[in-house]
Amino acid sequence: MEPAETLAGLRLLHSNLLSNPRLGRLLSGNRIRPTELSGLPVSGFDGLRLSACDVASIRQLSGRSARPNRTDPAQALLTELTRQQVTVLGQWQPAYPRLLKEIADPPAMLFVKGNLSLLNGAALAVVGSRKATLPALRVTRSLTTSLAETGLTVVSGLARGVDTHALSGALSGGRAVAVIGTGINRYYPASNRELQRTLEQRGAVVSEFMPDAPPRAAHFPQRNRLISGLSVGTLVTEATLRSGSLITARCAADQGREVFAMPGSPDGEHNRGGHQLLREGATLVETPEDILTELDGHGLMKLAQHPVGQSRRSRAESESTAPAEAMDTLEAAVLRRISMSEHLPADLMRGENLSLSQMSTVLMRLELAGRIQRKGGRVYLRE
Repeated sequence: MEPAETLAGLRLLHSNLLSNPRLGRLLSGNRIRPTELSGLPVSGFDGLRLSACDVASIRQLSGRSARPNRTDPAQALLTELTRQQVTVLGQWQPAYPRLLKEIADPPAMLFVKGNLSLLNGAALAVVGSRKATLPALRVTRSLTTSLAETGLTVVSGLARGVDTHALSGALSGGRAVAVIGTGINRYYPASNRELQRTLEQRGAVVSEFMPDAPPRAAHFPQRNRLISGLSVGTLVTEATLRSGSLITARCAADQGREVFAMPGSPDGEHNRGGHQLLREGATLVETPEDILTELDGHGLMKLAQHPVGQSRRSRAESESTAPAEAMDTLEAAVLRRISMSEHLPADLMRGENLSLSQMSTVLMRLELAGRIQRKGGRVYLRE
């Protein structure tokens, strides 16, 4: 039955009678599948501002046969997408992201290349400026590397700057999802072509736009609601007051999701967006543990890295009280272990008897200090 539903949805989108979000609202509001639109009463189309002629056309298209037809553009498109290893996910399918179904205007269909399971796991959106400062880019990459290593998926756009570093950092744990503002078969910006291809193999790339759709300005604010909609929370690492990152944060707040922001220098224009979010009640973030602790109560958070009988929150409280001298000693011990043999972070954690949050914090501090670098899931000393 699924090919018939998929073909009906593709026909409707190809007709331009309904955009993907409008078709999504129509399906979710009436709790039906695309083929069932052929029998939907006129009252079921209320609120979409469709003419009687448009409603008749929608009914006709949704009721067409799924038998092979060489003149059907939807069948030709589905064949080509299958050849390109693109999965078409409809609202009616079990693999469609559960969190996305909860937003006001979920797309009827998603086009996905990569690991579908990442779309239904615990995820954090990480966004920020295209022209971010070097310290912000370094923090972003270090933070997302640590978060991905805990099992948290990082969702972002594919823009230059913070988005690029967020996804690159999360790729070390194979838990990165890019939501793009073009067709799934387009590479934009060109400078991120290789990153997008890597995400298709080791993470996932998602679009709600029809294949071949170009990068139009209106697509990116529309895309932002999906970045936040796929995630239990959104982190802004650096942004101006007038930026797409703040649009994503507002979407997250409207969707009932958590909003996080990193503080920065008060005299920098690039930090004003984050500071505004903090004034509005966003959670301040300095370490990965700040995020993990805040998300601890969410049902999707199943990061079983803490000992039985001790919550992540209680661990955070006990670790935050450790004296600075102890942390310095810990950093020195980790540096010695790295210099002896370059291990995966998990190996380092076992060797020093550290909790996951302790190791994330230590590695982040060492990376920000320029003492180490992380690549391919391994930790190296900087020369």
